[in-house]
Amino acid sequence: MVNNIQECSQVDEDEIDLRELWETIKKGKKTIILTTFIIVSLTFIYVLKLPNSYKSEAILIPTATEGGSSLGGLGGLAAMAGVNLGGATMTPDIAFSSLLQNYGFMKDFVEKNHIDKYYTREDADKDYVFALGYRDLYDIFKKKKEQKDKEEEIFNLITKKLQKNFSISADKKSGLITISYTDYDRKYAPNMVNMFLKDASKYLVDNGLKNIDSRLHYFEKEMSQVEAFELRQSLSQMISQILQEKVMMKSKQYYQCDLLTAPEVAYIKDKTKPKRGLILVVAFITSIILGIFIVFFMNFIKKEESM
Repeated sequence: MVNNIQECSQVDEDEIDLRELWETIKKGKKTIILTTFIIVSLTFIYVLKLPNSYKSEAILIPTATEGGSSLGGLGGLAAMAGVNLGGATMTPDIAFSSLLQNYGFMKDFVEKNHIDKYYTREDADKDYVFALGYRDLYDIFKKKKEQKDKEEEIFNLITKKLQKNFSISADKKSGLITISYTDYDRKYAPNMVNMFLKDASKYLVDNGLKNIDSRLHYFEKEMSQVEAFELRQSLSQMISQILQEKVMMKSKQYYQCDLLTAPEVAYIKDKTKPKRGLILVVAFITSIILGIFIVFFMNFIKKEESM
């Protein structure tokens, strides 16, 4: 009997507490509404000043290349002589990603294509697209560009923009490689993809050809010193395979890849960021929670002062 009475009293206390909480919220509804209005309004101004971001991508088909695995026992002989016969072939996506993270290559890439001048010019944002076509808020909050050392500008451009905006990935099932670039200027994004593919492929092919020439030089030297007919015939076959590899490498427009789809200018409504609707919804929910917290906090302070 006593336990039942205690349980009933606990339920009554819980109900009273919930009613008190609800009454507190009702009394502070003006504070909650004002907090929500201020935060949502500021968020609305913020999302209006953000330009749209667009992505352009190229999809590549990797082509099979013959490495040095077919060289048989001659591979060990070449290794003893310190000659790399290319037994392990780096996949194109890893090769492109490595160059993207290489500051020396990226610096040459930026300077060769005058990318630093493009992004630091006064009208670099003339082609930006905004929500409702309204860019006045962006112009109001736009910061004036500070004069910086050229080396520092290139470093910031590479580390804070290019390396973050480029994306290189390979599908495990199909093997297709996707190279994409995201930018506020939807017309410049495909140019960036094309320029990177061109320069990176040239760099990798040139290095590959140097490696092939080194292998050819080694086998030709060995062939001139060998008198056994069978060994000379084997070396001749190896030289023929390496020459085929050289021809194949020169025949490709891109490093070990064929182009499936070329990068294009994104449709004006096909933006990747910002998700303005989602940002406003999150701001609305967060502002209500914050408003309720403020109401309870103010009510707590009043109770403390009255005690």
